[in-house]
Amino acid sequence: MSAFVGIDVAAKTFDVVVRIDGKPNKVEQFSQTPDGHAAVVRKLQKFAPELVVMEATGIYYLDLAVALAKANLPVSVINPKSFHHFAAMKLNGNKTDAVDAALLAEFAQCMSPRRWNVPQDELLGLRDIGRQLNRLTGSRTQAKNRLHALTSKSMTLPMLIEDEQEGIDQLERRIKRLTQAALALIAGDDNLAAHFSHMTAAKGIGETSAIAILAELCVLPSTMKSSQV
Repeated sequence: MSAFVGIDVAAKTFDVVVRIDGKPNKVEQFSQTPDGHAAVVRKLQKFAPELVVMEATGIYYLDLAVALAKANLPVSVINPKSFHHFAAMKLNGNKTDAVDAALLAEFAQCMSPRRWNVPQDELLGLRDIGRQLNRLTGSRTQAKNRLHALTSKSMTLPMLIEDEQEGIDQLERRIKRLTQAALALIAGDDNLAAHFSHMTAAKGIGETSAIAILAELCVLPSTMKSSQV
């Protein structure tokens, strides 16, 4: 029995089709959550597929691809443009997510794309730190706006102003701690350090922006062209 798998990835869910001996099984949908990733790993390990194919779709494919690869499932993350050409040859225009998953399984069997390399744990860690920094920075901006509104009113209780300021101070400490952790990860990798140095040399790109950008770019497939990035 030969099995090939196609996965069509979306923001909240992903569709899976297993193609066995040239015939696709019925599509099955999973949630884009750790539980959903664990469930599809258990399902696919039963089939021992020769290849699992998904597109490099935004940011949504990465965590799923990592979960599959770390479970020793053979994963290929392909350029969406390559799949678009393949689908155009196969279809007459009726295209849905379920059809995409089935076509991706057929693509896996027919085209045998090369396997995807899992980003290093340090790069995945930097991505997670960068995203948390983005969240904290956003929360700090909101808190500062609330503080401004409170201080603009003559009747605001002093304790409310103090409370909001304490929240901002705490966010500042958390941002500083995570920034230091991100900088340590970057400094420990010559390639990342070079990119970071070049980025911060650009006018208008400070340390925080450079970390946020680099954290996302460092985990993208190395085969992607600039326009695809």
